[in-house]
Amino acid sequence: MNQELEFLDREIVEYIQDSSEPEWMKNQRSEAKSKFLSLPNPSFKYGINIILNPTEVKFEEIKLPEKKKIVLPINNKIVIKNLSEALKTHEDLIKKYLFSTLTSLTKFESLHKMLWNKGIVIYIPKNTVIKEPIKIKNVNNNFDFQHNLIIIDENSSISIFEEDLSENNEKSYNTKVTEIFVNRDSKLNYATFQNLSQKTVSFSSKKALVNQNANITWIDFNLGSSLSKSEMSTNLQEEGSSTNVFSLFFSNNAQQFDFNSSIFHNARYTNSDMAVNGVLDNKSKVIYNGLVKIHKNAKNSNGCQKQDALLLSPDAEIDPIPNLEIDNNDVKCFHGTTVSQIDKEKLFYLKSRGIPEKDAVNLMIKGFFDPVIEKINIKEAQEDLRNAIASKL
Repeated sequence: MNQELEFLDREIVEYIQDSSEPEWMKNQRSEAKSKFLSLPNPSFKYGINIILNPTEVKFEEIKLPEKKKIVLPINNKIVIKNLSEALKTHEDLIKKYLFSTLTSLTKFESLHKMLWNKGIVIYIPKNTVIKEPIKIKNVNNNFDFQHNLIIIDENSSISIFEEDLSENNEKSYNTKVTEIFVNRDSKLNYATFQNLSQKTVSFSSKKALVNQNANITWIDFNLGSSLSKSEMSTNLQEEGSSTNVFSLFFSNNAQQFDFNSSIFHNARYTNSDMAVNGVLDNKSKVIYNGLVKIHKNAKNSNGCQKQDALLLSPDAEIDPIPNLEIDNNDVKCFHGTTVSQIDKEKLFYLKSRGIPEKDAVNLMIKGFFDPVIEKINIKEAQEDLRNAIASKL
């Protein structure tokens, strides 16, 4: 055992016995502990000069977190519980799905699986349509490790908007892993808004399995943290499944963002659309890996991705890395990337109409984000995103 890591000084099994967790969960934590110790530190290098320098990632600073509960809305048509409670009331359901998408653990995922101290379980029964969005606010402390499990049963639909904020402005480490299962003929709109303090190291992993004729629409907006490593993976498992990915970010100061968004077409007649819009200012840096993978048995599938970035400073830097992997000729697939600065002609036009330069630039930034925000069908999310963008200008 690495004695420099304080959170490992106390045996994990001893820690989890306090919460009366089932034996299989204790074993999962212990296995994750062994995995964490065996893995090298995460790499942020993807090629020559495509690299982040996250000097603030120091695992020895992490302390054992306190168990917490999240304040959740009440809806009698669905199951919405804290994960620690659901382990007691819905153990069979949780055991069937929990951690099933984490087939090959990374260093951060191992840390998260070992130490998770709070989480949410949302289960939508068959033939259930929830018209009003479910809104959840997570206020994170210095060491919070949140695990979400979302299960949408057949022929159901719901919209979920989740917001992550910081309780203070101290050095923090947060992880968040979300596992999603969208079953046949169902639909999920899932919006996440990360606005943690700029002294936070944040790791998030979102994984979805989408079955026959089902759809998941992701809205992923990253604004806060000093370093954010975000991974999003969508598996279109069965015929007719589809996904829409809307990814937004706004970085400034010395923020570093490492994004990875992957879509896997595993069956025929599957469709995906990935749109990325980001603005960078000051000395911030972003790496965005986008992958659309169409397997050989996924004929008559369509996949596309588009990444657009706007640089406000000559010191800001982005490395967009769009990838297509196509193993079937009977498909339609494309990608595109643009990196630009403020259009001087448009800026001149606005200034000539009496708008001060700063206000004109802010107006152009809002206009850069708005086409994607307009596609979000959760009105509360639209309003919150616009307010957050305005607060950072």
